[in-house]
Amino acid sequence: MAAAAFLLTAAILAVGAAPTSATVTCNRFAATSGSDSAAGTSTAPYRTAQKLMDSLLPGETGCLAPGTYNENLRVNHGGQPGAAVQLTSAPGGQAKLVGRLYVPEGSNDVVVSDLALDGRNASNLPSPTVNADRVTFTRDDVTDGHTGICFSLGSVGWGTAHDVVLDGNRIHDCGRLPYGSTNHDHGIYVESARGTVITNNYVYDNADRGIQLYPDAQGSTITNNVIDGNGEGIIFSGDSGLASSNNVVRRNVISNSRVRYNVESWWPTGNPVGTGNVASENCVWNGAQGNVADQVGFAASNNVVANPAYADRSAGNFALSASGPCAGFGPGGTTIQQPAPPPPPPPPAPAVAPQSTGAPSVSGTTRVGSRLTASTGSWSGTSPVTYTYSWLRCDAAGASCAATGATGTSYSLANADAGLTLRVLVTAKNAAGSASATSAATAVVQAKKNGKAVTLQRLQTRPQRLHVQLRRVFSLRRR
Repeated sequence: MAAAAFLLTAAILAVGAAPTSATVTCNRFAATSGSDSAAGTSTAPYRTAQKLMDSLLPGETGCLAPGTYNENLRVNHGGQPGAAVQLTSAPGGQAKLVGRLYVPEGSNDVVVSDLALDGRNASNLPSPTVNADRVTFTRDDVTDGHTGICFSLGSVGWGTAHDVVLDGNRIHDCGRLPYGSTNHDHGIYVESARGTVITNNYVYDNADRGIQLYPDAQGSTITNNVIDGNGEGIIFSGDSGLASSNNVVRRNVISNSRVRYNVESWWPTGNPVGTGNVASENCVWNGAQGNVADQVGFAASNNVVANPAYADRSAGNFALSASGPCAGFGPGGTTIQQPAPPPPPPPPAPAVAPQSTGAPSVSGTTRVGSRLTASTGSWSGTSPVTYTYSWLRCDAAGASCAATGATGTSYSLANADAGLTLRVLVTAKNAAGSASATSAATAVVQAKKNGKAVTLQRLQTRPQRLHVQLRRVFSLRRR
């Protein structure tokens, strides 16, 4: 009778009937009365969730008939961006999967919806474990009967999860009791993830943190959830050189943490401390050690301290009174729109190559043994600009120049320079190119003899003076 009822329901579903929470069209089917050697149709369903999941193509949906499927499920392939593969319950009741659900790295674009997920497994591994990108869990009931971690998003060494969405789920009774005894068993463990979105969920009665951001959760958005009765509420944390940063916790109800704070952080000594973490505009109440711990690595502001007065907390009914102090928080509550981030700065202007706007110059005494100094001159062009120097030896007219081999901003005049002139060649260079400019020629370099410097002209007139002196000597002898 149960199989016949499913076949009738599946036939209705094929023409667009509504399942538990959302309209869905099933492409393939599985039922506890089916066979994995069947065709996977509404009249010949598969037997296992694994066979159903493996059969799906991008954009297709697999539906589980109401019943309990005792198996570990590994998502061996995903869909494509904009064409996810989806696993969901068929109309007529919620299907239950008991065992570990694992979405490994590379199995991207997956949706799991409207299922009861009991992650108990022989190895006590986290379930669901998600190391893939663009994976969504929505309207699921998730637990593991207090045996270990439930959601584990990303794993250092096994795959960083990008853009995972948890929306509208109940995540509860995860982790080994008593509360706080292991410090490791959380409802949602965001380990190595980017851009996680956790919204409109009920996260309650988990042994340790309701939500742990550790050690490498970046850019998470955690809004409009009820986080109640966990060992601790939510933590910003890091370790091993990693630090969770830029995570926003807003418009949640965080209450009744049994062991420590509703909102807290932890950073090991010597480890980086996270930045950009925000816990604001939440309704907080009755943490065992307080509502908000010392703000280290996070900033808390505009949080309301008030008893949320749930409709029936013991029965898991966390409805809030429309006139109560926490109205507008939690699932379905008002989401405060944040100001748009400032626009990015304009790109830098293209680099411009250097161009000489004023020739370099040479200063100093033009005498053998003296030192000359070069200036760079004036240049246009995009900074930074570097300069190099080359000293040139020229004839007395400043022409026929040749490199001396000397570089640098100064030059010591040597005997080889006597009677000649010097110029300096300056080359300016930046990211866009280079250009060169040459100084004017110096005055003719004076020579130096017997410790006294004389000009070439004076050297040339000395024979004439010697001749005059000899004539005087001969004249004296005649007298």
